[in-house]
Amino acid sequence: MTEKTPSLKEKLESSKKYLPNADLQGADLEGADLAGATLTGSDLRGANLKKIFLSDSKISKSNLTGADLTGANLSGADLNKSNLGKANLQNAYLRRADLRGANLSETNLTKSNLRECALFKAWFKKSDCSGANMQNIKGAQSKMQGCILVGAKMAGADLTGARLERANLEDACLQTANLNRAFLNDTNLNRTDLRGANLRYVAGLTREQVKLARIDKNTLMPDYLKVKWTSQSAFDILDVEK
Repeated sequence: MTEKTPSLKEKLESSKKYLPNADLQGADLEGADLAGATLTGSDLRGANLKKIFLSDSKISKSNLTGADLTGANLSGADLNKSNLGKANLQNAYLRRADLRGANLSETNLTKSNLRECALFKAWFKKSDCSGANMQNIKGAQSKMQGCILVGAKMAGADLTGARLERANLEDACLQTANLNRAFLNDTNLNRTDLRGANLRYVAGLTREQVKLARIDKNTLMPDYLKVKWTSQSAFDILDVEK
């Protein structure tokens, strides 16, 4: 009787999971359990990583361009400076992952969980984060131009200096978020919840945007947009914009 040859997935699962600089381009690793694995600097372009378990793994400086990570578990993973451009991370669980300096441009992050992730200087240009959970992210200086954030949960997010030009934040929740020095030129703030948010020193914010958003008396506004409250929920914006 011929002995069954173990698949690549089985080989990796039974290994010591120390796989730096591994060539796994296009590999089929759907559902693999690689929790805590070391894949630093690896090539995972176009790989099938659906529902893979990579919790607490080390994947920094790796190339995951176009990889399918639908439903993957990457909680606590180190993805510092990794390339996830055009990858599919729909419904992925990335809570507390380290994505500082990572490329997530044109990436599908719909309904993903990025809560408490480190996203300092991460790139989200033209990515789709509709319905994503991004509460309390550390996203200072992140690049989110043209990012779709419709209905995203972003309460308590640190978006200091973030580039949000042309981003779509319709129906997104940014209660108590820090947007100090963020760029909001042509950003869609239709029904965006900015109650208690810090908008001090933001650039590009217009009175038209504010009127479409939801603010309260705890929202810190930039000096060039003075708000006069006429009731608990109604307000006028005074002073000419500069």
